[in-house]
This record gives sequence, structure tokens and C-alpha cells, in this order.
Amino acid sequence: MLVTHTTHSLTLGEQSGRQPSVFIPTVYEKDEPQAARWEYHVLSIDPREEDLPGSDRLNSLGRDGWLLVGILDERATGRGEHVIYYFMRQLSE
Repeated sequence: MLVTHTTHSLTLGEQSGRQPSVFIPTVYEKDEPQAARWEYHVLSIDPREEDLPGSDRLNSLGRDGWLLVGILDERATGRGEHVIYYFMRQLSE
């Protein structure tokens, strides 16, 4: 940390003719931000066997800090029968 002092003059009044000095410190800090760390959760649902998650289940995941970042419906691609939900949240230390 580097601390420097800057001097500024303030006038108390023109009658006194005095200009006192006031030290106002200036602080420079080199603060390197930490890279965010993430964790992921994958929810794979087979709609033939169970219902897709409703707002109650999604809200529960949201309260736990999970953010929905993507959905893959394998039925639309013809490569499977699952609907896959991708979630992420910042890793708490």
C-alpha cells in the first residue's frame, strides 16, 4: 500500500490573511480481484417417467442459489428423450 500526502490551502477569511495547511492523505491500494469460482448442477428429467419441474421446484433451487443457465430438450434433436436443465451458482468458500 502506498500512502501519499497532498497539501491543500484553505482560506479562513480575508481579514486574517492566514492560510492554514490541511493534510488530506491519498491512499493507493493494489487490490487484485479474485476470480469467481462456480459449481454446477445438472437436472435430467425423462418426461415419460416424471413431470417436468414446476415453479415450486425451480423456486426451491433458486432459493438455494442455483441459477438456470440452459435447457436441452433431447426430444427436439431426436437424440434422446430427456429434458436436461443446467444450473450454476457461485461457490461459497
